[in-house]
Amino acid sequence: MKTLIVLRHGKAEHHSAGQTDFQRALAERGMRDSERVGQLLAEKNLVPDAIVSSSAKRARMTADQVASASGFPSAVVYTEAIYEAGVLQLLSVVQEIEESAKVALIVGHNPGFWGLVERLSGSVTQFPTCAWAQLEIDVEHWGEVTHSSRAKLATLWYPKLE
Repeated sequence: MKTLIVLRHGKAEHHSAGQTDFQRALAERGMRDSERVGQLLAEKNLVPDAIVSSSAKRARMTADQVASASGFPSAVVYTEAIYEAGVLQLLSVVQEIEESAKVALIVGHNPGFWGLVERLSGSVTQFPTCAWAQLEIDVEHWGEVTHSSRAKLATLWYPKLE
């Protein structure tokens, strides 16, 4: 059994002149919400064994906040493969997660992240900023997670639920 936590980045600042979407940072609310996600993961004994994040600035900042607040003991892995990825590309990222990880967290963007959670669990109608879904997948190896895999949605949380 593997646990995949799919986390959409926190609330980002609005675009500034000369700034690309990739360069957008987290807004203060996004920083607070990201810290709260890390605290919740620690409280629920869901500190990940691996974190893989989009290399876009707002996703990196979210991953770093969550890692710090949860007590994540390792280095976050950043990849451009998550930025603007669809479900199939995201599944490829999941398949490459280090095998020793029982609990893995991926950090990225909609619409791909909502699509991934919906594809695996079949039961998510919204996925706002800083939402996270805990998916329980009955596989031994990350490489076994495919577009036809099914997961149990154990938790769906987002800031407005508190």
